[in-house]
Amino acid sequence: MSASVPKMPDPVENGSFIPTLEKQGAVWLFTDEVTQAYLDFAKQTHGVMLEIAAGYGHVVIKALQAGAAKVFANDISTAQLAILRSRVPSTYADQIEFYPGAFPEHLAFPNGSFDAIYNARLFHFFTGDRIRASLALMHRWLKPNGRVFLVNDAIYRTIFKPLISVYEKQVAAGAEWPGFIEDVRSCIPENLHPTNFPATMNFMDPSVLTRELERAGFRVLAAGFYPYTGNFALARLDGREIAAAIGLKE
Repeated sequence: MSASVPKMPDPVENGSFIPTLEKQGAVWLFTDEVTQAYLDFAKQTHGVMLEIAAGYGHVVIKALQAGAAKVFANDISTAQLAILRSRVPSTYADQIEFYPGAFPEHLAFPNGSFDAIYNARLFHFFTGDRIRASLALMHRWLKPNGRVFLVNDAIYRTIFKPLISVYEKQVAAGAEWPGFIEDVRSCIPENLHPTNFPATMNFMDPSVLTRELERAGFRVLAAGFYPYTGNFALARLDGREIAAAIGLKE
């Protein structure tokens, strides 16, 4: 590895995830059902893919191995993209392009550029307005019959149990964004360093994902809670740990 490329942090919590370089999130190593559907789509279509917030490239590399013709990899961190670049097998060197910058503000692609767009564990850090701006761009950037694959945290995790009642009260009250919760750090154990977590999160659920995908012009192919069955005990609860969806641009 070149001396100019930072070292990728080691996996933690029984190999469950790798902290981001700025320690404000993590790259999860568990492959959920919607991520697998994205990889299957890459295999079926041999298409052009965009991954937003690609981290260290675990899913990027899997998509290339599955048969994607090309993957455009975006991340807000140029250092993480440098690590990603160093990890891509030389076999795929001509099939990947790197796009640093914050999404959605600093990315631009021609309309109809991609067969699929994949994004995991980003929307739960966004405000509602930013989610809507993101989905509008995703819809424009996809080809007709292209698909978007979204994976996010639901609130139903052991680590967030103290917040579940807040979320459910907001659902019952008809809040537009019931998963938007302040003071998330209050329930994080000290050994996981609460300051490494955002102060607020916008936990997703299937009804919100469905509503926003349809608002952006997608037909929803799948939306639901999905289980996390990885090795990090505090990320498990009752099979509703992940809120994910697949949208089709017709």
